[in-house]
Amino acid sequence: MASGPQSPLVVDIKRNSLDDGPGIRSVVFFKGCPLRCVWCQNPESLSAKAQIQLEPERCLDCGDCLAACPDQIATSAREQRPSPQCRVCGSCVEACPSGARRIVGTVYTIEQLFELVAKDEPFYRHSGGGVTFSGGEPALFPHFAGDLARLLQAKGIHVLVETAGLFDWTSFEQNLMPHLSSIYFDLKIADPEIHKQLVGTSNQAIHANLKSLIASGFKDLLVRLPLIPGVTDTYENLTAIADLINRLGLERIKLLPYNPLWISKRRALGMQLDYQHDSFMQPEEIERCQQVFERVGIKTTDSK
Repeated sequence: MASGPQSPLVVDIKRNSLDDGPGIRSVVFFKGCPLRCVWCQNPESLSAKAQIQLEPERCLDCGDCLAACPDQIATSAREQRPSPQCRVCGSCVEACPSGARRIVGTVYTIEQLFELVAKDEPFYRHSGGGVTFSGGEPALFPHFAGDLARLLQAKGIHVLVETAGLFDWTSFEQNLMPHLSSIYFDLKIADPEIHKQLVGTSNQAIHANLKSLIASGFKDLLVRLPLIPGVTDTYENLTAIADLINRLGLERIKLLPYNPLWISKRRALGMQLDYQHDSFMQPEEIERCQQVFERVGIKTTDSK
C-alpha cells in the first residue's frame, strides 16, 4: 500500500481542528483540484504539483536564494511571484535564512499518514471526532484515500470527506465511499453557465454525483454552500440552490460564511486575483441567506 504514481501530495495536516466535522479532528489537505473557483479558500491545493510559496514580509533581500538556484532563475520573495520555469528543486528554500520561501506539497505513504493521524485516536474517541480528508479534492485519489480510510475505519476512527463533487462516481463508490462515516458535499452556483465562468467547469457532473450519492442511501450526508459576496449569496442563486435541495429530498444545508484570508495565500503563490472581497461577512448578511432556505423548510445548520 505504499505511495505510487497516483499518490497525491499533501499540503498540510492540521491537528486539533474543531471546524471540519464533529469533535476534535485531524485534517489531511490533499493537493489537486479539478475546479478553479475564483474565490478558492485553499489556492495552495489547486495544483497537484509541488509549488514554491513566498512570504515577502520575511524576505531579507540577501540574495542567498538567487545564488543557490542551480538554474539561475530564482526570484526574490519580495517580487511575490516564483519564476514560471521553476522546477521546485528546493535549493532556494534550503538557502533562505529567514523562512521566506517554502515548498507546498509533501509526499507521504499511506502508512506514514495513518501513523500521523491515528496517534490522536484518544482525542477522537473522547470528543466524538476523527479524521477529515479535505483539499483540494480528496476524491481525485479514491484508491489512495480509500486505503487510508480503510485503515482508519478498522481502528474505529470516524472518517469524513469534504468534496466539491467533481469525481468519477464508479471509482468513488467502489474504493472510497465504503470506508467513510460522513460526507460534506459542496454546492456553489446553480446556473450552469455562471458556474462554468466562475468555477471553471459545468455543474452537470457535480449534480449527477450528488443524486447518485443520495440514491445510494449513504446516511450521513451534508450539503454545504460557501457564501461568496456577489456570487453565491445572491437571491437568485440562493433560491435556485434551495429549489435543488428540495427536489432532491434533502432537509438541511450548512452555510459557510466568506473568509477573505485566502487572498494573501494566493498572492504568496504568485497567482492572479480574478475576484477580491476583503471583508468578512456581517451577521445580518448571513441571516439574510439563512432566511431564504428556512422560508422553504430547509434547515441551515451550524453543526460541525
